[in-house]
Amino acid sequence: MSDSGVEISVIIPTVGRASRLRRSLQGFEQLDPETPEFEVIVVLDGEDEATRELSGRHRPFPFRLVSQERAGPGPARNLGTGEARGDLIVLLNDDTRPDSKNLLAHASAQTQLGPCAAIGRVEWDPEREITPYMAWLAPEGHQFNYSRLDPDKPAPWDACWGTNLAIPRKWLLDEPFDPLYPRVAVEDGEWGYRLTRSGRPLRYVPAAVCYHDHRYEGPAHYRQRARAAGAASRYIVRRHPGLAWALIGRPKAAAAVRLLSLVWPGSWRRELLWDLDFRANYVFGIMQPRRKERLR
Repeated sequence: MSDSGVEISVIIPTVGRASRLRRSLQGFEQLDPETPEFEVIVVLDGEDEATRELSGRHRPFPFRLVSQERAGPGPARNLGTGEARGDLIVLLNDDTRPDSKNLLAHASAQTQLGPCAAIGRVEWDPEREITPYMAWLAPEGHQFNYSRLDPDKPAPWDACWGTNLAIPRKWLLDEPFDPLYPRVAVEDGEWGYRLTRSGRPLRYVPAAVCYHDHRYEGPAHYRQRARAAGAASRYIVRRHPGLAWALIGRPKAAAAVRLLSLVWPGSWRRELLWDLDFRANYVFGIMQPRRKERLR
């Protein structure tokens, strides 16, 4: 435990989603009594009066609001880490509500596994309707795919999802998120690549659960996210040329194979079309004429 008496610092970047943030913060009032001492730092990524008003309310746990000019979730997490008092950082989103044992499980993993970047599990909020598309998208789809992770083995860099992740504060200070990253997409994957390359292990901790409150009716609601991820891959490959096949070559090949599969009789299943929609829009993002990169 640090000299401050706080063991865990939760960092939540946000802008423009005060109603979801309200539900997320309520989750910290219902944590397991065995949870180590923690604080919550909300980083306002751009001006948002509703969030400032919400953050001014009294909380039964240490709480702070810090702010920055619009720069994206990565720099927001860096700012929050600089303000943190705990030795363990837990990254959550403004639309994720922690399970009662979330922070306890993250803290326990650092003891049981040794220092690591611990990937928690993200499940759809059971208090909200889960559409068929959402059930396809996660937890074994394109948004999150936990079926390929083994809790007993190191996780791959591209499973570094900052939606629910714990990491020693010193590691994040030494290897921060890219401050110049131009888009709200895959910034955590690029960071995860640098973490693993520097010898810092990623581990999957399924007991550290949070509940995701974000409704998707169908593929049309996810297309912009897929395109942003494709466009972001260009930036990542410029910084890490060795990822060209993983982020550009292989997705293009997979989209072409999926498209060709439609010629087979009986292949026009709903899920296959959803998969093709995602892959095609990711490739579309890669191939868009290069403009000045910007946050989206």
